[in-house]
Amino acid sequence: MRHQLLKCGLTAIMAANLSAALAADQHAGDIQPWKANGQIELNAALFEADFGDLSGGLYRTDDPGYDADTDSGAFGAGNWLWFTGLDNLKYWDGSVWSNSVPDGEYVELTDALDNITTISSFGVQNAFGVIGEFDGAGDIHEHLDMAIFNSADALGGSVGAYWITLQLFESLPNSQAALATSSTFDIIFNRGLGHEAFETAVSAATSPVPLPGAAWLFAPALVGLLGVGNRRSVA
Repeated sequence: MRHQLLKCGLTAIMAANLSAALAADQHAGDIQPWKANGQIELNAALFEADFGDLSGGLYRTDDPGYDADTDSGAFGAGNWLWFTGLDNLKYWDGSVWSNSVPDGEYVELTDALDNITTISSFGVQNAFGVIGEFDGAGDIHEHLDMAIFNSADALGGSVGAYWITLQLFESLPNSQAALATSSTFDIIFNRGLGHEAFETAVSAATSPVPLPGAAWLFAPALVGLLGVGNRRSVA
C-alpha cells in the first residue's frame, strides 16, 4: 500500500513537472495561434515589441515570435502559416497616434523565404509573408526579422512608437489559398521610449477615441433635435 501511494505521488509530481515544462515552451509575449472550428484563434489582439532589444540592436527585433498552442488546437501537418500586412504604419509622437511619420520611416518584415513586406505610412507592399511550416504534430515556433528604416533607406527611426496590423492564415504548402484565417491583430514597437512613455502609447492605442472637445457642446442640441424629430414622426 505504501509503495502504491508513493507511486501515485511520483506520477502526480511528474505530471505537474510536465505541465510546467509545456507551459514554459509557450514563450511569454509570443503570438500563440491555435486552430478551432476551422478558424485561427489568438492569445491576444495586441503585442508589444522593442526595436532596441538586446538581440536585435537599436533598430531590429525578431520578437514577438509565432508559437502555436497545439494544446488548444493543432494545425495541419506540413501546412504553411502566413501573415498578411494590413493598413498603414502609425506613429506615436508622445501625445497622439497619427498616420504621419517624422522622417519617412517604414517597417520591413523578412519572411521565412527571405521575401520582404514593407509597411509605411502610405500602405503595404508585398503584403503576404511565409512564417513557416507546421511540423508533423501541427506545431510551429518561428521568429521573423523586423526592422525600421528612415527616409534614407538606412536602419533608423525617430524616437516614438510604431504600430502595424497583421492577420494570419494557414494554407497548403506552396499555396496562398487560405484554409483558415485569424482576426486582425496589432504589434506596437517601442523605438527609444522609456517604459512608462511606451505604455502610455500602448494604452492610447487601445482606448476609445474621444469626441473632440467642441463636439460635446453640440451633443445636447443634437439629442434634442433627434427627440423633436421622433415626436413629429409619432404625431
